[in-house]
Formats: sequence, C-alpha cells, structure tokens
Amino acid sequence: MKCHFFAFSLVVFLVGCQPGNKISNPTTSAAHHPIVFTDIAHFAGIDFQHVNGSRGRKLMPETVGSGLAFFDYDNDGKLDLLIMNSTTWPGDPNPIKTTPKLYHNLGTGKFEDVTAKLGLGITLYGMGVAVGDYDNDGFEDIYLTAVGPNHLFHNEAGKGFRDVTAESGTVGVPLPGTKLEHKWSSSSAWLDYDNDGKLDLFVCQYVKWSPEIDPYCGKNGIRGYCPPGNFEGARCTLFHNEGTGKFRDVSKELGLLDIALGKSFGIAVADYNHDGWLDLAIANDTWANFLLMNEAGKHFTDKGVESGIAFSMSGKAKAGMGIDVADFRNNGKLGLVIGNFAEEGLSLFEPMEGMETMFEEKGQSRGISAPSLSNVTFATFFFDYNLDGWQDIFATNGHVDDIVSTYKSNLTFKQEPLLFENKQGENFSDVTKQSGINYKLVGRGAAYGDIDNDGDLDVGIVDNNGKFLLLRNDGGNQNHWLRLKLTGTKSNRDAIGALVTLSTGKQKQRRYVRSGGSFLSESERVLTFGLGSATTIDSVEIRWPSGKQDTLSQLGINTMKTIVEGKGVE
Repeated sequence: MKCHFFAFSLVVFLVGCQPGNKISNPTTSAAHHPIVFTDIAHFAGIDFQHVNGSRGRKLMPETVGSGLAFFDYDNDGKLDLLIMNSTTWPGDPNPIKTTPKLYHNLGTGKFEDVTAKLGLGITLYGMGVAVGDYDNDGFEDIYLTAVGPNHLFHNEAGKGFRDVTAESGTVGVPLPGTKLEHKWSSSSAWLDYDNDGKLDLFVCQYVKWSPEIDPYCGKNGIRGYCPPGNFEGARCTLFHNEGTGKFRDVSKELGLLDIALGKSFGIAVADYNHDGWLDLAIANDTWANFLLMNEAGKHFTDKGVESGIAFSMSGKAKAGMGIDVADFRNNGKLGLVIGNFAEEGLSLFEPMEGMETMFEEKGQSRGISAPSLSNVTFATFFFDYNLDGWQDIFATNGHVDDIVSTYKSNLTFKQEPLLFENKQGENFSDVTKQSGINYKLVGRGAAYGDIDNDGDLDVGIVDNNGKFLLLRNDGGNQNHWLRLKLTGTKSNRDAIGALVTLSTGKQKQRRYVRSGGSFLSESERVLTFGLGSATTIDSVEIRWPSGKQDTLSQLGINTMKTIVEGKGVE
C-alpha cells in the first residue's frame, strides 16, 4: 500500500495510507500537492468483467464495448454505478452468462452488487445507458441500448427496476431487411425537446449489421475487424413522451428521417443557439457529424455542414465516436470535443467570433490533437478535475483491431487514457502521467461522478473485454467547490436543459444540466463548479427549461445544495 507525504510550510501531513482515506479539507495554500487518480475498483468490491464474445469470428460489435452510468437510484445521497455488458454470441460452444451490473454505494468506500435483487439480471449484447426520470416521480429510470432489443426500466421507488419496454413502445424498429435481434443501437439521451415538462428519448443507431453481412477483412493473411465503410448507415429515432407511460416515434413528423441517416455513436445535448430549445450534436463514424437544430419543438434541421463540425479541415469525415459540449473558455460560448480514429487526433470545435453556431477546429492550436494522434479515442468529456473553475478534458483510448501492431508499428491495441488540464481557456496541457493515469486498456465507455461526496470528480472506465476501472480522484478538492442538484417543478423533474451561471469575481462559469455526452455513458447529473481559491460566490442564476429564471446568493462553499424550481434552496 502506498502512502503519500505532502509538506505545507513546516508541517508534514500523512494521508492516503488507507484505501478509503481522502483529503477532505481544501486549502488556499499555493503549495498544492499533486492530484492522482487511483484505481480502487477491486478494493471497492467492483468485480466487473466485460465480455464481448470474441472467438475469432471478428464480428464488428465486438470492437465497440459498452458504457456506464453514475446515478443515485435510491435517493440516499450516494452515487451508485451501473455498468453495461455485452455477451457471447448465439451458438457459442462455451457461452458465458452476463448481465449489466448495478452496484449500490454503501458509503464506506465499498459497493454491493444488487443487480439480481433489483431486477436487472438480463442478458443482452449491451451498448449504452441513459438515465432520466421520465415520469417525474422522483426516481431515476434507465434506458439500455444493445445489439438487439433495447430496454426501458422503470425505477420502482428505489426498490427495484421493472422492464416496461413493450408497454412504453421504446424497443426500437429494425432497419428494412434486418431482424430485431441485429438492430444496433449505440448512444441514447433524455431531453425535453418540446418543453412540455416531460423527458423525451433520442436513440442513435450505428450501422445496418448482421453476422451474415459482416464480410471477411484482414491484413497480411490474418483476419481482422472490418471498418465502418463496409456497412450501410442507419437512422436515429426520437420518441415523444406521451405522459401516460407510453412513447411515440416522432422522427418522421419532426424531419429526422430525412436528415438523421448516419453512423451515429455519441450525443451532446445543449441549446447551441441559446433560443430556449434543446439541440443535438451527433458524432458519426466516417460520416458527416450532425448538428440537429430544434425549431421550437416542431422540427429539426441539420446544420452540421454549415456549422463546420461535419468534416475535418481537409473536407473529410473523421471517425467520430465520443462527444461532449461545454463552455470551456468561460466566455458564454459552447465548444465541442469529439473522439476520433488513430492519426486523426481529438477534434476541438469553438464558435467563431460573433457566431454561436459556426465553429472552427482548434484541436491542434489548443494542444489536444498532437498527444492523441496515435490513439483511437472513444469516450471523451469535459469536467473540472482540479476544481480551478476551468473544465478539463478526459479521453479513453484503445484500437479496434487487436492485430494492428502487425501492420502499423507505431500503433498499439491497448492504449492509455488522456487527461488534459485546461489552462484558463487558452490551451490544454497533457497531465496524464503526473496524474498517475498509466493504465493500458482498450478504453470505451467512461463517465464521471463524485462517488465519495468529497467534492472532486472520480472517473469510471469500461475496458473492452477486460476489467472495469474506478479512478478515485485523490487531491482534487484542494480547491474550493460548490455542487448543485436541480429539481424541476414546471420543468422536467431532472431539470435537463437548465442553464446555470455561477459568478465569482470576474469569472462566470456556465453548465447545462443534461443527459448524454461521452460515449455510451451517463455522468452524474449534479453540477460541480470548481471555485479555485475563491471563498465567496456572488450569484447563481438559473434559466429553467420552462423559461422561469431564479437568482440565488449566499450558497456557501464546499457543499452540495438542492435547488427547487421557483422555491430556491431546499
């Protein structure tokens, strides 16, 4: 067991000698000790093993892995963890029974597997998960995507989950000429696209696929996985929440059937033009990325090409996987990060001067493209790991071809994640090594959440066909912070779509409450604002999805507050 010694002035503190110990008292001293991410999955009792079913047939879904979600399913104030799993293929001579895994946070640094007890012990070739309280009863429900039927589970007041897929109408429709068992859904996200106070559901499909149309591909006589160019694209689906427990496919009437045909992987939900209606940015794999603009809840128009996010600067569509959105320069403008294939590098899109939805690619000049060139990046997201008030970038990496090193000597199958520190919006610095992140894996889904309620954000990663990593943030809470949980009343209860602006001195930070982001995964919904050395907050302004606006002050620091729409602090 490793102990860490840190010196402040002439006093030496010994911390971290026990696996559960965390630094809980922020300091305003400039002599901060290093922030280190420590994998505590084994100690925490998370014995998850991902199974992708690979047996040499090289079926394309085996390359994608699955996602995870941090959410508090029983409202006990502690973040629980759901990890998606895939499984072996039909006809496998040695089948492995797999299920998603739901781990209950015991609050002691330990998690308990409650999957079977709570009704989630189903086997599916799982992909992603989206968390949302679709019936506004105060408990988070979950939507699971898969190769095959998707599943909607209703949260029964924290006591269990009930499969309501059939009665809700959200199983999804296979593409013409394919079977339901081969329908390949990827990411999904909850959003109230028409601002009626009920969460609707957007579901991406990847490609038209079945084992029968998965062709032979290889290098140097060795069979390998086929690239996405060998498959036709698929269409995304938007389900409207009817408020009766049922959903209706409104893709056609809202214009999505005409524009949302691609090879879609990641979703980033936000109000990109600040008109009060939530839009969607979609990362497509070797296909033009979408920017689906919401026209007052009545129609969607794709502005991907016009906005500049559809293609690379060379005019070529990159291999877009994970995606996220944030005001990472604290200037009131939303930017996008997108994970790409090897030798393409991470993409970072920023709005042009005076134009909210016209972007330019800044990955190279901001310092994230070069360090990521040899990686295949799947999950990527913004979060403030050091609580200095500037949102940093995390990315998981891992190639899709396990024989890549036989024909590309500069590339490897297993790759390390990347952590980039935001240098006050001007550029990003690669701090992966100094943060203790030296794990080689086939990284896929990733998400963040404060699992130990100490103010800083921890990270979970799914290793495709490998173990799960739970990276505890040790030392990130040396700076001050404020965490806000929003509860809608007229708006949807999750407050998805709410825009929060926090002001301290000359700095303004903005966050959307949202679903989606990253890759196949859901980060916690509580908003974490890093305050740096600031000890007071001037104001917190909230624009709710209903249009109502609240302004609060004197919220304190190093604490979590629940804000109820129209009522203030609970």
